[in-house]
Amino acid sequence: MAKDKKKKKKKGSGGDDYGTFSQFMGKGTGFPSGVYIGEPVDRSSDQLFLGTDYREVHIPERPWGEILADIEHWTPLPFTHGIEMELIIADDNGNYPPGDEMVYRMKEIVKDAIKIMDQILYEGRSDFLPVPDYIRQKVLSRPYGKDDIEKGYVMDIRYSLPDGNVVDIDTFGRDGNVTAVTYILELVTPPCEYIEELAYWSSQLFQLAKATLPKDLHIIASAINPAAKEYMRGLSQADHSHIGSFTSDLEKAQAYCMIRNFIPHIIALTCNSPILNNKPTDVVKIVNNRITAPNCVRSLRLKYNTTMLSNNDPKHYIPYLTDLSENSINFLLQTVQKASLEDARFQDIFPVTDFGTIECRVSDAQISICRRIGIALLLQALCYKAKKLLEQGVWVPDAGSETIAYNRKTTIERGLISLFRPQNLTREHLAQYDPNFAEQYLGPENQPIRYMMQAVQRMFFYLKDELKELGFLYSPFLKPILQSVFGSVSYAEPPITEAEYQLSLYQYKLDNNENPNILYDLIYFTIEYCQDPLNNPLTGVLSLPKEMRE
Repeated sequence: MAKDKKKKKKKGSGGDDYGTFSQFMGKGTGFPSGVYIGEPVDRSSDQLFLGTDYREVHIPERPWGEILADIEHWTPLPFTHGIEMELIIADDNGNYPPGDEMVYRMKEIVKDAIKIMDQILYEGRSDFLPVPDYIRQKVLSRPYGKDDIEKGYVMDIRYSLPDGNVVDIDTFGRDGNVTAVTYILELVTPPCEYIEELAYWSSQLFQLAKATLPKDLHIIASAINPAAKEYMRGLSQADHSHIGSFTSDLEKAQAYCMIRNFIPHIIALTCNSPILNNKPTDVVKIVNNRITAPNCVRSLRLKYNTTMLSNNDPKHYIPYLTDLSENSINFLLQTVQKASLEDARFQDIFPVTDFGTIECRVSDAQISICRRIGIALLLQALCYKAKKLLEQGVWVPDAGSETIAYNRKTTIERGLISLFRPQNLTREHLAQYDPNFAEQYLGPENQPIRYMMQAVQRMFFYLKDELKELGFLYSPFLKPILQSVFGSVSYAEPPITEAEYQLSLYQYKLDNNENPNILYDLIYFTIEYCQDPLNNPLTGVLSLPKEMRE
């Protein structure tokens, strides 16, 4: 227990407190222990890749159980982070169980979850990894059930926060934002202070769902049920991140503005709903080992779910905010045309939740836990960048609602292969706040960004120092996110996300004269990629240009 108490002291306000990887820096190498540079990767003839001198980057592989037990070397997050993960519940054929029937069944599932979670925490179970002492001491009461007006019966976890406060989390139950037509299972992690803590809860809750669901039902991690005949209002699945523990409202407002600038980039990395009624929206074209599929919509969830997110109208897109004063909040409500904060909270990103957090709702549900944590690290780095700029007296620039909304729309359709087009946005306008932001957001004058993949690469160039400082850059959780735009993935060239993975799976079945229904594959991979949160579909060796390594 003594070393657990010692860990809490690392959460100071100074920059030196962050990035425990610095303990392992190899002498003179500039890399964490075990990370080494391998063979060069030739990207010179491919216009989609920015940067020079691409090399293989080998990150040591450690078993998840070993990482989890090595509490002393966990990597702290600059802000608390919790994830709400929405999952499809369906039968063997992808059909949703009737809502009336699920009222009873869901209560029984939650009761089982409470019993098993209690065993995990206080007795141990052979089918779950041991709970780290640091996490167990933050659980302040036994898991318990409660009746919620919207959600029905849910399992709650009482968890301690770094400021000494306590929060009760509806950890396991029905998503209360969906009509009674059917059920979405919502798994909610507590607010976490470490990468490994967040990965533990995410993986644990998935496995809890697997252990409690009746044999005739499955959990499926995808933003749209590929077997559903058509989109039903509100019935899509997302990953919602809650970021907290900001030192001031100004810091929170600036972090919100930073994430807002990169909403299209985040969408491009998290698209994961390309199939509906067991087929994509067009032919899957694969050119030179690249899954181009130019007319296959990458996020059917974002295309159709227009009532629970922001829209593509720049006049009514969530605005840049200089603070979170009453005037600014009223301006936000007026812009998005909502009467109250309760009505306005269903946005891509929302800075004034009831929990004192920023909520980012734009990400499609991912197949793998690994990628969920990687996206969390990206959001953390964006917030940390805003914090550092604020400390230097620099405002986060405003990319403008026109540019954000335009590229949001095109990225929903085509993901990372969409064209990136600034709208009424000049380099001079951005440079007056932050010349580095202007250079990376738009590209140099002699090499402007053309594709979303390039825009995402430059976002990582912009965040490289923060990713290194925080110890995120060579994290196994960030690896698949970086692979999406820098490579190398064993079976395809970037750009590739889990949406392309679904499309390639569909095409593989067609090419091999199999039924192209990928539902059973998603059912299998949902379990495969949740039991070990280091496991993910984007297999291969990471490659990075020297602009990211040095």
